[in-house]
Amino acid sequence: MGKVVWWTLALALTGVLTAPALAFVFRGGDVVTISEPVRDDLYVAGGTVTVRGPVDGDLVAAGVTVVLESPATGGVLAAGGTLWIRGKVGRGVRAAAGTVSVETSVGTDAVLAGRLVTLERGARVGRDLVAAGGTVRVLGEVGRRARLVGGTVFIGGSVAENVEVDADRVVLLPEAHVRGRLRYRSAQPAEVRPGARVEGGVVREPAARPPRDLPRRGGFPWVRWTVEALWLLTLGFAAQAVLPDAAARVSEETARTGRSLLVGLVLLATVPVAAVLLVVTVVGVPLGLLALGLYAATLYLGQVFTGRRLGEGLLRRVLRASSVSPYAATAVGVLLLVALFALPWVGWVVRLTTALVGFGAIWLVVYRAASHR
Repeated sequence: MGKVVWWTLALALTGVLTAPALAFVFRGGDVVTISEPVRDDLYVAGGTVTVRGPVDGDLVAAGVTVVLESPATGGVLAAGGTLWIRGKVGRGVRAAAGTVSVETSVGTDAVLAGRLVTLERGARVGRDLVAAGGTVRVLGEVGRRARLVGGTVFIGGSVAENVEVDADRVVLLPEAHVRGRLRYRSAQPAEVRPGARVEGGVVREPAARPPRDLPRRGGFPWVRWTVEALWLLTLGFAAQAVLPDAAARVSEETARTGRSLLVGLVLLATVPVAAVLLVVTVVGVPLGLLALGLYAATLYLGQVFTGRRLGEGLLRRVLRASSVSPYAATAVGVLLLVALFALPWVGWVVRLTTALVGFGAIWLVVYRAASHR
């Protein structure tokens, strides 16, 4: 009886919170191509995602490969392994991927992160640009300010106001034109190629150094990742011991990656907003806080179930067995995921993707469990 009550409460909570925000179109699958016009907000996720039809609203997309070719009147929120934004964006862009390429006009601000981030020639950000990555290339136009962080930062476009850079290497290409001041922090002087112009002058500041009596940041990364692995393993083993059937169903659901990722993405965007609105009403404070607690807990726990599914697949291949211990699968999958999380620049993309897949799978299972009561 306790399990039934919990599942029903969780489903009812999710339904109450997301019902006001269901004015959108969603698509999911391994390969998703949208060619028809969408007259609403669009949520799409899958292995390969291509959007060719215009979107009259916001566009939220996630996948291994994401190509956004059509214009969107609202903003764009996108994540993936490789991401191209080619259609005009009416408002702002928030994007993260291994490779991010913006080849179009963005109405307001752009916040970009990835291993390789490029604002291509001919592209324009209407207001401010914030970009971080292993390599950051600003070749297009920025309407106001630019804040850039990376291993190597190339500036080869036009920036209307000031530019601030933190990087190991800063390169101003011949086409660079900064109408304000360039302030940068780097261990080596900026490389200013002939033809580059900075009207407000170039100011170099010393790179920040940690105190000598403290270990450098990242000096003992293995401690952090060991603790993370132990915590995730504890959660995974506890879930298996307390709710073995539910844990197995969630793990199986993560195999439907596109659908789970899409549901996770929708909940990621809608539940916090609805929960905050409930808290603001005062009367809904307990429900709003409960929703935020369940939201955070299941988002983090989602990594465990994605890891378990990954571990099951690997052990079945290695052992050539039709079934494996769920505890062994959880251990193998979680340890592998934590190793991937530790990778520079792309680790957080792996973490976000695995968390969203597991998060979506959890609530899909919750929905089915409650609807069959």
